[in-house]
Amino acid sequence: MKGKLSKILLVAALLAVPAFATTVKKMDLQELVTVSDAIAQGTVESIETRWENKSIYTYTSIRVDESIKGGPRRAFLVRHAGGTIGALTLDAPGTPKFNQGDQVVVFLRDRKDGTFDVVGLGQGKYDIVGSDVMTNVSGMTLVEPLTGRLMEGGPADRKPLASFKTQIRGLMR
Repeated sequence: MKGKLSKILLVAALLAVPAFATTVKKMDLQELVTVSDAIAQGTVESIETRWENKSIYTYTSIRVDESIKGGPRRAFLVRHAGGTIGALTLDAPGTPKFNQGDQVVVFLRDRKDGTFDVVGLGQGKYDIVGSDVMTNVSGMTLVEPLTGRLMEGGPADRKPLASFKTQIRGLMR
């Protein structure tokens, strides 16, 4: 009887998990800065979606307007799962969404193959809106590392661009 009850509770717990959400550790700015190989302010130049290993991947080219961490570069090629090819869309909840022409600040990890990942999924992409930056972690459930508390993602953080970059530089010392 005890084994049957455990199985029922396990099934109930699995059904309670959102079907289309990604759960990741919440990263504060210090951690984003520390684990990033590169941080840059830039402009999204192009977006290309490809079939690879029986799945869909999106490649986003970001022209560097200002390098904040890492050596000087002209551009970064960011790779992430998901995208649309023809009528087929693969949605990877929590991955950052880019649009051509977007102004962004990105926290990147070198994949050592010529491409980069955005650190912390959507947590590592900030959109520049006027003179501010804003991150959006919609589609993600964030786990607070110290307490284990779960938080649903959404528009998470908005601050002035200039002070944000100053804060990043201060955390690199």
